[in-house]
Amino acid sequence: MKRLVIDIPALAASGTPADAIRCEYLFHRKNAGPNSVIEVAEFASYCRQCRDAFCVAACPKEALERQESGLIKRYNMRCVGCKSCVLACPFGTIFPEVINYITAHCDLCLNQLSGDPDYLPLCVRTAPEGTFTMQEIAAEDPGNHLYFVGDHLAVKSPGWRQKEGKA
Repeated sequence: MKRLVIDIPALAASGTPADAIRCEYLFHRKNAGPNSVIEVAEFASYCRQCRDAFCVAACPKEALERQESGLIKRYNMRCVGCKSCVLACPFGTIFPEVINYITAHCDLCLNQLSGDPDYLPLCVRTAPEGTFTMQEIAAEDPGNHLYFVGDHLAVKSPGWRQKEGKA
C-alpha cells in the first residue's frame, strides 16, 4: 500500500519550518495541513501507547482516547490545555512544545491518490528532499525505524521502541 512517509529526524535536521511546506487542501487555515500531519507523526513517535494509559484517564475533557488499533488519539477541539495528560504521563513524553495544538487535519490526499496512484501531494513536492515521501510499503521496518500510524501514514523516527527492545 502506498503511504505518506514523514522522516522526523530529517525534517528536524533540515531546519525547515512546517509552515514552509505547502498543502493544497482547501479547508486548512493558513496552510496548517503539514503541521497537523507532523503533529500526528510526532505524537505516534514519542507516545509509548501505554496499555493502561494514565494520560487518557487524567484528561477531564476526554481529549485523549484509545482507538481500536491500540493507538492513543488526541482530539484537539476537546483539549482545554490543562496539561493533566502531561503530568499523568509516566514517561514524560507528552509535552506542549512537541505536540502542536492545531485544529486543521490532513486528508492525506486520498481522493487524488485514488484517481491517480502516481500522484504526489503538494507537501511531498514542497518539503525538503527525503522528508515527506510517498512510498509503497507493505510492513513496518523497525530495523530502519519505520512505523505505521493508521492505514496511510508511516513515520521514520528512532523512537522509544528501539531503545526498549520492542522493535
